[in-house]
Amino acid sequence: MRKLRITVLCILAITLSSCLDMLDKDPISQLSVDKLFETADGADAAVVGCYSFLYGTGYYWQERWVFAFEGTDISGSAGGSANYQWTAGENRWSDWWLTTYQAIGACNTTITRLEKSTFDENTKEKLLAEARFLRAFYYYHALTYWGGVPLLKKEITSLDEVKYVKRCTRNELADFIITEAGDAAKILDKDPAVATRASKGAALMLQAKVYMWQEQWENAAKTCEEIMKLNKYDLFDNYSEIFSEQYENQKEHIFSVQFNADYTEFSARMLWYLGPSKDEWDKFNGLGGSSAPTSFYNKYDEWDYRLEHNLAKTWRNKPFKDSRIAIIKYWDRTGNQMLDHDGLNFPVFRYADVLLMYAESLNEWKHGPVKEAYDAVNEVRIRAGVDEIENYNYEKFKSFIQDERARELCYEGHRRFDLVRWGILVETVKKISKEINSRGGEYVDERHNLCPIPETEIIKNVNLEQNPGYETSNK
Repeated sequence: MRKLRITVLCILAITLSSCLDMLDKDPISQLSVDKLFETADGADAAVVGCYSFLYGTGYYWQERWVFAFEGTDISGSAGGSANYQWTAGENRWSDWWLTTYQAIGACNTTITRLEKSTFDENTKEKLLAEARFLRAFYYYHALTYWGGVPLLKKEITSLDEVKYVKRCTRNELADFIITEAGDAAKILDKDPAVATRASKGAALMLQAKVYMWQEQWENAAKTCEEIMKLNKYDLFDNYSEIFSEQYENQKEHIFSVQFNADYTEFSARMLWYLGPSKDEWDKFNGLGGSSAPTSFYNKYDEWDYRLEHNLAKTWRNKPFKDSRIAIIKYWDRTGNQMLDHDGLNFPVFRYADVLLMYAESLNEWKHGPVKEAYDAVNEVRIRAGVDEIENYNYEKFKSFIQDERARELCYEGHRRFDLVRWGILVETVKKISKEINSRGGEYVDERHNLCPIPETEIIKNVNLEQNPGYETSNK
């Protein structure tokens, strides 16, 4: 029992040490975690540590955003997740599960201890709101991966508390995230003192995302309106500015994972997976392997500014050796980025997404596009340099939004989950598999709307039920 408690505290101490080292603060490993929450500075360090899991396995270092497009209609890759021969015994599921519950455990420890702290109440309240947002954010990832999962809300002090824990339902988990994000939004600042940390807008965005998963369209639309009425966010003038280190954490960015090329564990891997820089041109065919299908390339108007930023058939006036359509969204046109030490932040939530979510929610809520829905989507299209839309019925607008989200938000960690949310993953995969000669279309079915619960967890916990289609005989 005591060993489990020590493990959780060690995880928290290690992650705090890494984060604070990156922020040029004193390493937390020299401090006692038990005494950490006696002061506001110590508690603040604990909350900072809860961010570090965003860089972990299954999250934004690489896996989350790659998994979100591999095997969808914006990827030309036939390997990896695209083969849809998923089994519960694969290491990635157990790795993602572990990272998720390490993150949740660190948040729970922080929240439980903060609640008992006696320093300034206003500071304590804001730190609690930030930790609750992060916990809800990690649970949101669990929701999109597995549906309902064990819902742990307190610091674990005994193995008996979790040994035979059951999964909550998907709806119970969604309701929890909505409540936590909503409560955090009431307390978090619109403009936090440290721009890289969670804000009121980030909490509202998380809440709106889950409302959309739950098809609570009126609530989703009204929450998007709340974000818009903060009068803090706007679109950059140029699409390319979203993905430039020069403009990080500015007006379009609502919540980003902060990467730093000087710190290996906190550097991005977008280029390692997607393409060349500097003198790596000749090695391109040996990197990553992902590309875009022709059908997705053709969804863009030829004069769409987003097309030239996101996709390319040539590079430096040369065609790609294997005739691929390369994904160049995160390439540094100056060639100064390092392949495996990239400092470009990952845009988890940004304002263009709010506008498209708002338009979609209004169309669903009102059973057809209203003026505000057109205004929102056309704001995105005007920036892209393409024609505005008008006079669509419900079905045409819905289909248009599905394509527009791909054009605007491709390779930003949304596509797979959008397709699942719309109930069209299977039909989309079957269609694209024929185009890219993937066998994924032969194997994909409705089970793939969720990931398998790791087989190792099923074996350890007799009360943990597997997702349909992945059942194991080892239970």
